[in-house]
Amino acid sequence: MSNVPMTNPDGALANIETNWGYASFVELEGGDILWGYGWNFRTSADGGLSWSEPFKHVDSDGLPVTCSGLVNLSGSGIGAVSFGYYDKDDAANLLHKGQLFFWRSEDAGRTWQPPIAVTPPGAMNQLLPGSLFRASTGRIFIPAYIHFGQKIVAQVPGTITREDGRDPTIPYDGTLYRNQWVSTSAHYHDPTFCASTVYYSDDDGLTWQQTRSEYMPVVIEPTGPYHWTDEPTVTEVAPKHLLMFHRTPLGRLFQSWSYDDGDTWTRPQPTQLAADNSPAKLVSLPGTGHLLCVWSQHNEEEVRRCQTRIRLSSAISRSGGAVWEFFQNVESILEPTWVPPGPIRVTRPENTYHRAGMAAPVLDPAYVSPALEGFGRWSYPTVLVYHDRVLVHHSYTKYDHMARRVPAGYGSRLKVLPIQWFYGDTDPTMDIPDLPYSVRPAVP
Repeated sequence: MSNVPMTNPDGALANIETNWGYASFVELEGGDILWGYGWNFRTSADGGLSWSEPFKHVDSDGLPVTCSGLVNLSGSGIGAVSFGYYDKDDAANLLHKGQLFFWRSEDAGRTWQPPIAVTPPGAMNQLLPGSLFRASTGRIFIPAYIHFGQKIVAQVPGTITREDGRDPTIPYDGTLYRNQWVSTSAHYHDPTFCASTVYYSDDDGLTWQQTRSEYMPVVIEPTGPYHWTDEPTVTEVAPKHLLMFHRTPLGRLFQSWSYDDGDTWTRPQPTQLAADNSPAKLVSLPGTGHLLCVWSQHNEEEVRRCQTRIRLSSAISRSGGAVWEFFQNVESILEPTWVPPGPIRVTRPENTYHRAGMAAPVLDPAYVSPALEGFGRWSYPTVLVYHDRVLVHHSYTKYDHMARRVPAGYGSRLKVLPIQWFYGDTDPTMDIPDLPYSVRPAVP
């Protein structure tokens, strides 16, 4: 059985091509699903198989409700988070960009209250779309990250300049597809520094506080070097026992643990999951307590060959994150469903370019080759576990014979998959019989 373009495509309940960009989901009282991102919302009454036309909400002050993530509140309430919000007189003008706000609805999204500031202005906070999370204790989490850096670089007179003020010496990534250039960039040379954090609320989003761990970069050794983390995703392993995955440039997803319901966190440490510089989505499966991760799985060898964001994978952990199994391809042009993780170090595509007028870089020819046939870009998964199925939404861009994006613009896909699909169509309630014995000391 082939794993291209996905593992067991006949097992999918639906495979819907959309142009929705990003996504967040929440199950409403009564069973309908609400999708939201930006100022657009949609609903599904059949478990994600079909969707309404988009519609908009305004709050009681007339502001457009702006959404980067949705979460259930008490009763029939739902909440939405955004980084900034749109001007009611100019829908193209995003106000307070970089400041997090929380919107509350007491009636399943029919009416909305004005937004509540989660973070102070000027902090430059952002978050992964669809990452809001409510624990069994009722605590609501906004996994977020702060980012900062030298946005404007002084230009040396008489040298190549950039109109946007950024450093003109920073290269960009790309390769040839059907003999024409395409981008393979994913912030591999971005000089901005980021660090993951978490904000939480114990009163249904009325007030918020930041974790006492504050910000969580990767610390290789005391006093440095440090590496950035961002776009975290959080789930519950057991009551008050939480797991966070971080996006990093180090060839792996990194993880932090909390044993006090998110008040404090361990330092980020590597997982066993190979990853390019892209975010993951981590969720818990009801009934079994198993964990599901969906992410862009690539090791160092593939990243250096510009093979990035062309394999969106899933894996299951039946051991609280200790062991990952049942690797599947959600979307891929590469056959393997699992690749071994490489060294923990910054990994970038080998094939890079500079602006005209600057020297071309020296490249290792062993890692410079055209893009694979069927090349596209898919990443940024959003996941909703809905009864007997899982909705996986991800970005999706393909190219035509002229290496132009098709369909026009920035596309996405929504796949509706039975839970057993993620287990290779085996029994999803199985436990690992040998695990309790494997972690004990060896007996002579």
